[in-house]
Amino acid sequence: MVKVRKALPRNENQEVDVDVWLHSIRAKDNGLVEEAVFLSRIAGEDQKTPDGRNCFEASLEIAEIVAGLNMGRDAVAAALVYSVVEHADLRIEDIEEQLGQDVAILVVNIKAMQSITRLEYQQSHHQIDNIRKMLLAMVRDVRAVVIKLAERLCVMRAVHHHSEAEQLRLAQETNQVYAPLASRLGISELKWELEDLAFSILERDTYKTIAKSLKERRLERQARVEMIISRLQQALAECHIEGQVAGRAKHIFSIYKKMQRKKVPFSEIYDATAVRVLVPTIDDCYAILSFAHETWTPIQEEFDDYVQNPKPNGYQSIHTAVSDEDGKVFEIQIRTFAMHEESEMGVAAHWMYKEGSRASGYEQKIKWLRQLLDWQKEVSDDTNLPAELERNVFQDRTYVFTPDGKILDLPTGATPLDFAYHVHTEVGHRCRGAKVNGKMVALTHTLTLGDTVEILTTKHSQPSRDWMIPQRGYLKTPRARAKVLSWFKQQDQSRNIETGRQLLERECDRLNLELPKLEDLAEKHNHPDANRFLAALGRGDLRLASVIYTIQGPVPKPEMGEIHFEESTSKKSAGTDISISGAGDLLSNIANCCRPVPGDDIVGYITQGHGVTVHRRNCKNAEHLAAENNDRMIEVEWTHTTHARYPVSLHVDVYDRARLLSDITQVLNNEKVGILALNTFSDKKTQEAYLKLTIEVKSLEDISRIIDRITLIPNVKAVKRVKDN
Repeated sequence: MVKVRKALPRNENQEVDVDVWLHSIRAKDNGLVEEAVFLSRIAGEDQKTPDGRNCFEASLEIAEIVAGLNMGRDAVAAALVYSVVEHADLRIEDIEEQLGQDVAILVVNIKAMQSITRLEYQQSHHQIDNIRKMLLAMVRDVRAVVIKLAERLCVMRAVHHHSEAEQLRLAQETNQVYAPLASRLGISELKWELEDLAFSILERDTYKTIAKSLKERRLERQARVEMIISRLQQALAECHIEGQVAGRAKHIFSIYKKMQRKKVPFSEIYDATAVRVLVPTIDDCYAILSFAHETWTPIQEEFDDYVQNPKPNGYQSIHTAVSDEDGKVFEIQIRTFAMHEESEMGVAAHWMYKEGSRASGYEQKIKWLRQLLDWQKEVSDDTNLPAELERNVFQDRTYVFTPDGKILDLPTGATPLDFAYHVHTEVGHRCRGAKVNGKMVALTHTLTLGDTVEILTTKHSQPSRDWMIPQRGYLKTPRARAKVLSWFKQQDQSRNIETGRQLLERECDRLNLELPKLEDLAEKHNHPDANRFLAALGRGDLRLASVIYTIQGPVPKPEMGEIHFEESTSKKSAGTDISISGAGDLLSNIANCCRPVPGDDIVGYITQGHGVTVHRRNCKNAEHLAAENNDRMIEVEWTHTTHARYPVSLHVDVYDRARLLSDITQVLNNEKVGILALNTFSDKKTQEAYLKLTIEVKSLEDISRIIDRITLIPNVKAVKRVKDN
């Protein structure tokens, strides 16, 4: 809901009581702020803002918001005089003389942000330059951004003073530019109110309908919230956790967005009833989560762990929706006190200035720079910026730093290996590792704006064939790929033949595929003999993925569940996606020993009383059964599948480390792959371990992709598909 604005304190003459106001923002006896109030009052008391408000009083409202975000006395002082500079006759020189250089520079940076309100109208080179200056000002000092957001919030609180057309313009601008910027900053305290105020203008009827629904169910919701709070407070006491539980504020625009996204009515929105739990530590968060899921029934699709996987703006919290004994659903948010401060204050929490201090450190500026890039892209998409502006200001590039501070310009998506080849060809060839912002990362790591990249090299290192496989994700730029390909082409023929052979054998072993005759593969890929075929593979002229595709054959694409038979006697067996030739209506089962999936070459064995068991053709058990009872063997084939999934076992060799298992399960979760079983075996002396995973997949293509993804995780040595026999 939109906040009820607290009125400025007034004395018996209805003038603003400055002493009471200073006390309310804890700035009493703060010489700089008191001097700024005096300067603002002298210059602005008789002036009006464009919406007709008293200029001095408007300054007090902005400064009050800034003070509430703990941005420091310089920021409060700048907020007090900025409106007067804009709408009265106060000069920057006067500010520097009365309040000092720091406040004057901050006001200049705020003025540079005037371009923010004209993003969708700028087209000339001059205006593009102004926007660049604005972005630089924003990077130099985030306080300027916060003050500009506070100013817009005050404008929106008084938006009814404007004409209806101007109200719509301000609301659209707030929704498209200012609210997303507050979101990127992570300042939810400003974001929610800006969104609700804009929404109340842009969608008046919808806003009123949701607000009415919230009001009508308030008493019922309040009783339920009190019951939930009581149960959670009891849990805190039992766990000896000094935490806080409270009902969570309802924000109409967020409720509306969820209704739109889920295509459901207001009655089915879970966070219309919600509580928030604040605790000291992360372990406490999961203790309360465990209690909530044991006490009430969790709704799995509504669970989000932003503690382990923070949002891009740094937001951390655990969100879960649960159903009580009466089937009523409500949301619980769980976070630490520090996370809550970060959520409410965002970047502002890191920029709390002490007296006499200057702008924050390099690392915070880089973080802010990344958030600005996200905001720029969002504004670009929402406001249909002219093409020239988008090309020149919002370029699809990533700017990163060398350890000595040099800036390199790389395409978005570039990796540390791309960076190495950009520095020098030999640096790329001898690259064996990379640090990003002081931490070791995989060579497939995606670089982001502002990263500092250090390349680790060894004297005798050389490029790896894996770098040329696109699915592995080592190289994204054509420039780097060309340099690697050129290196391999310069190697001698015999070495390329051996390298190609090793690549092919290793990949077939990894995917548990039977290697065909090399002569057959050479012919299919238009090479005169096996050696020239292997040399092309070793040089990188022939893609390994193309060869593997030839070996395993095309995987049927999902269609509607109709089965196509080889001949009229073929039947689809119950419960599978397999067509059985000449077997009547026999039931079929997937063999547990080799667990075939669509794409595998398969064969059937007619059992006694259990239908047909389907094996991979190279399964040892199938070969043994064929030797003993060949007349029971039967030809089977995969049909076009629907959404069937099949169990597959993977063997993962690793060097043990903290959170390795979490990283592996995260990859599987991202691939939307279910885990049926997971067993780990480790040797504490050597720090080596291996995992046996049983997962559900749709096809052989899925297995190949998942193996590639897991292989890229740091400390993973090898991954291969295994049989259970």
